[in-house]
Amino acid sequence: MTSVCITEDNPALATLQRSWVSAIYSDEDGIGPMGSLHEAGDALVALALLEEDGPIVLGSGVMIGPGLVVVATHVLEEFVARNADPVLLTFVPDGARAWLPRERSTMTGPSAFGADRRIVSDVSLLSCTLNSEAHLHHPLTLAPLQVALPLVGERLWAFGYRHYALQDAEALITPLVTSGVVTAAFPQGRGERMPSACIEVAMDTKGGMSGGPVVNANGDLVGIVSSSFDSGPSYVTLIWEALRLKVSSRLPSPAWGEIDLFAAAALGLVKLKGRVTRSKRGDIMMTLSEPEAELMAVSVDPLAMVSSRRTSRLLAVAQLEDFEERWLPEIEIAAADAALAHLEKLALPSVHCFLTASDVPAACLAPIRAFAVEDFEGSEDPDLQSVWEDEHGTVTIAVAFDLLSVVWTVQVSAADYRAGAEDYDAHFTNIAVDGPTASMELVQRCHFEAELTLDQEAAQIMQASITFSGVIRPKRRAPSS
Repeated sequence: MTSVCITEDNPALATLQRSWVSAIYSDEDGIGPMGSLHEAGDALVALALLEEDGPIVLGSGVMIGPGLVVVATHVLEEFVARNADPVLLTFVPDGARAWLPRERSTMTGPSAFGADRRIVSDVSLLSCTLNSEAHLHHPLTLAPLQVALPLVGERLWAFGYRHYALQDAEALITPLVTSGVVTAAFPQGRGERMPSACIEVAMDTKGGMSGGPVVNANGDLVGIVSSSFDSGPSYVTLIWEALRLKVSSRLPSPAWGEIDLFAAAALGLVKLKGRVTRSKRGDIMMTLSEPEAELMAVSVDPLAMVSSRRTSRLLAVAQLEDFEERWLPEIEIAAADAALAHLEKLALPSVHCFLTASDVPAACLAPIRAFAVEDFEGSEDPDLQSVWEDEHGTVTIAVAFDLLSVVWTVQVSAADYRAGAEDYDAHFTNIAVDGPTASMELVQRCHFEAELTLDQEAAQIMQASITFSGVIRPKRRAPSS
């Protein structure tokens, strides 16, 4: 018999020991009960509706970090339809933990069927508070994430609950486990009802398992149950879009405030596996293995592929590492030179945009009559985002990098400087007045993305162009207590 008393927010959420140990099951098709109610720990979540006779479980979820839960959007909509919020339940050997959702994040987009409709991803991220006894003697057992495209023929396992009740604080449900192999991949989704990257798996899942974790042979979370037919197949939405979501963390500083999975992983709150990175401007980049890339190529609409790359070959991981070791110094120099040349050619309104990012007021920008720019410290953090080779051996490289100290020198009239001296002095340095002209400097760290063309035979960068540029604003320090 398991009982739980729902309380106010429990601060022990921040101090609970964390564990990423996963249960491993046999390589057999079929569905059956798990070994115990608590076998999956907090990684398996029951989404319950509170009613007079006790909670009714409507769906499942997966906890990936302290108070961070991935759920199926359509399960959440069941609660919305009933004008209710879910209570989330997880089970430990001698009790249960109760959680209350505080914020939800879901990706949406325009529908092809009218401006009044939206397409909605079936992956949602919830932030939750712990609202019960913490059971400090049991670690918080969480699911590690694996960003991947499961291959056709790969065996996966799914976990979840049935649509049954908890009465008189006693669980009348049994968590289920099912297994099957991947039969198809849909990296672009399956129409507007399943718009996110998903896969088809030859396994049976039951009502109430929606939102439950789907894991690989290592026990790593690759997706969640989204829909199924009787006796299978089941459709699994991959976790890719969860990487783009943010919610307000329920943990104290430094995790307090909005958090995403990259930040959570950096703080040790989430275990994120796979070759996946996020650029400075927020683009998510996944590096697939060669078999994954081949499956991707045969599973997507060819018209969705970048047309200029159709006759090119994307370098595999091992080739990319060798290429980076050989060419990165030359690429870094050429890219930095291209960035400086790009800044030197800017029109004054574009220069105003850069300076505005450093909070220079408009009244100080309008009088600027000339500018110069130089790179003082060189580049940092070069990141090869993609490398394509065509049939002639010419290589096209997309690279992102920072220039540590871009020094802007601007000129205004001495009269304009004197009229706004307080503002100019607050934002610029090395101010010098020489007759009718005042010059001054401002230093910024800037981020760039560039595309370069390399002739390997001639060992020469043939062309370099900037595709994106922007200012990296310094992080604000928390106020001292």
